This record gives sequence, C-alpha cells and structure tokens, in this order.
Amino acid sequence: MILTDNHNRTHNYLRISLTDNCNLRCTYCNPDVNSLNKFLNSEHLTNEELLRLIKIFVIYFKFKKIRLTGGEPLARKSILKLFDSIGKIKSTNPFELGITTNGTLLGDNLKRIKESGLDKLNISLDTLDRSKFKSITGLDKFDDVLSSINEAIKLKFSPIKINTVIMKGVNDNEIIEMVEFAIEKDLNIRFIEFMPFSSNDWNDNNFISYEEIKNVVENKYTLIPISSDPSEVAKSFTIKGLNGTVSFISSISNHFCGDCNRLRITANGNLNLCLFSSKENQIPLTKYLRSENYDDTDIAKIISTSLLNKNLKHPEIEELLKLESNNMLQIGG
Repeated sequence: MILTDNHNRTHNYLRISLTDNCNLRCTYCNPDVNSLNKFLNSEHLTNEELLRLIKIFVIYFKFKKIRLTGGEPLARKSILKLFDSIGKIKSTNPFELGITTNGTLLGDNLKRIKESGLDKLNISLDTLDRSKFKSITGLDKFDDVLSSINEAIKLKFSPIKINTVIMKGVNDNEIIEMVEFAIEKDLNIRFIEFMPFSSNDWNDNNFISYEEIKNVVENKYTLIPISSDPSEVAKSFTIKGLNGTVSFISSISNHFCGDCNRLRITANGNLNLCLFSSKENQIPLTKYLRSENYDDTDIAKIISTSLLNKNLKHPEIEELLKLESNNMLQIGG
C-alpha cells in the first residue's frame, strides 16, 4: 500500500523519537528544563511497540527510510538491543536506517551500531569553539562530539552529516570555519535555520535565513548545486575544487512542504503529520498499540486515514509562536 495524502504527496520516510530525554540543554531546543517538564519524561513506547510500528510502516506501506531521533536517542535504555532488533527487521524488509545524535554518547557504541544495520549518521555540532559549545549546550562535551565524528570517519560512514543550527549573534560568525571543517574532513555540513519551538525564545533578532548564510559561504567559495530528489529537505552543493559538501535547510524562510514525504512518531507514541503539528492534530497510536481490539491491519488503516488530514504546509510564524506543546525534544525534529 502506498501512503498518499489528500495533496497527492507520497510518504515513505518515518522519523521516530526514541526518547524525550537529553543530556544536553541546547538553547534552541531545550533551553530551560524547568519550563519544559510538562513535555519531558513521558511514558515512552516500549521496544516491542517501536518494532511493531516499524514493521507496519515497512511491510504495509513499503517505507524505505527510517531515522531515529530524540531527545538524544543514545540516552534511551537498551538502545543497543533495540538496534539489534531493528537490524533483524531490515534483513527481511530492507530500508535505510539513520540516526540523528548529539554525538556525546556514541563513543565505543558506534561500531556495534553500524554492525547492527545503521546506514546514515547525522551528528549535531553548532560551534568549533569549546567555550561557546558549553554556552550553547550547557555541558563541556566538545571533545566527545569530535571523537565521535572522527570515529565515524574511521568506520567509513558516507556521507557524515553535521547539523549546525545558525543563530544570529551566537554562531553566525563561524559559518566559514564550519565549511573549512567540512572541507578538511570531507563531511557534509548542513546549515539549519533556527526554528520556533516551545520555550526556545525564537525571534527575528536571532534568526538568519539560509540565503544570508549561503551568501556568506559564496563570498569565499564557489558552490555547485547537487541534483536531488524533490522530497529532500536540504539544498546541497559541492565546493568547487575541494572536498566536502554544503547544505542548507530553509524550514522557515523557504519551506519545502509541497514535496513533504515525512511522518513523525513522538517519544510517547503520537503520530505527527508535520514537524509543527499542534497537539490537537496528533494521532495517539499508543492507544491502539495497547488495545487488544486493534491488530496491525487496523493500525495501518488508522494511519492511512489520518494522513488525509495533513495540511499542505505548516502554519505561518505568527501561529507557530503560539503553539504551546510543540517541543523539539519530544517530536525529534
């Protein structure tokens, strides 16, 4: 069954938040843990429930791409056992498995995770300045992230994607330095626009658009566009004559909703049709997973029917700023 919404968009990419816990307190995601307690530490899906959902999406809907997110996905208990179980599903129903992580907990686990079936790796790194890293994240874990990136290079992940949220007055003076980092290590640096979420104090003064970021890069380097699938959210470029690639994710200034192929499952088991779904538009899959009255076919029908309510695009900034339950930790990005 092909999963299509009422705007004729085919969906084949699932993002699953494994946990709403995180060991960092990044200013753009989890700036004040006290104000976010009502969103955190909810009852998570069990490993069995997660595996059941993955099977539904890859068997019933033929999904070809699944990404595990958080919070920090490596903060989930029994994460290695979960990866092993997902690897067994992949062996009979092939799909691309990715993870987005802050890199601080990868350590010696990366080799084991790769062997269990991990294909794609995104690591968040917003600065190359140690003191600024601590200021942004709340912890001095800079060396741990660099160590994870170097281990990923050693294990030949390709491409290794570095996610960098650019905030005006915080790290926008490091744009060229981040590109040079990508060139030196032959990475894909992905500059992401700062997005408004609950309690992260987004405003025009700290927002910088992808066009502005791109202009900074092009003042020094020649960027050559890379053709990609229309559903790809990043606008990607090679750097003329050099290693590495540069990408820009323009969720706010130039949204890509028209070609959206993504669905999201939150840490507590809600299906989000959009990154910016309101609480009222979430589908509580946990309720159906834990009821004896619904088998996999029933849940697949609920997912398929729910998709017909997906909006053509996310709300405008003014509406996004009013959302009270739209927390990145639980949604998973």
